[in-house]
Amino acid sequence: MESLGLILAVFAVLCGTSLGGFFKFEECTGKLRIAKVGKFEISPDPVNLKKNMTVTMDLDILRDVPEGAMLKTRYYKLKRIFGVNIDVPIPCLLGKFGSCTISLCKYLTMFRQQAEPLFPEGSEYGCPLKAGHYGGENMEIQIPDMGSIARMIVSGRYRTELELLVEGKSVACYKILAEMK
Repeated sequence: MESLGLILAVFAVLCGTSLGGFFKFEECTGKLRIAKVGKFEISPDPVNLKKNMTVTMDLDILRDVPEGAMLKTRYYKLKRIFGVNIDVPIPCLLGKFGSCTISLCKYLTMFRQQAEPLFPEGSEYGCPLKAGHYGGENMEIQIPDMGSIARMIVSGRYRTELELLVEGKSVACYKILAEMK
């Protein structure tokens, strides 16, 4: 979950679209939109936790994102119990995984290896996040080896809600469904 959550959070904060398969991406941003997405695709779908994933993204950040921006994430594991679908909330773990609210700058620092490929060649990585074009075609994102027991625990379907907050106002909002095997 750590790897996919990280990857999806980074992409989701910055973009929104829908794909076939289980993966679904829905934008819920209001009038204060800070990003415009032309394309966002991941493969494979479902994500294979034993291999790297490929991301294609075309994203325009419409205005600079200030250093004080906060990333609010809510993660739920989708379980079917006695024929009823239940969203099991995933708490904030270690201050960075699961349902947490942390500064976008801290997030970019913690997950530099996974987020850096999104930045334009020759641009400075990190905060404040500058307005401009981000993304690329078929970018390979490394999924760290977590071992067979952790893979078994993490495998499943997830629902994620992500918001980017600037001065307490939502400037980006996304809902994601993803499956990991």
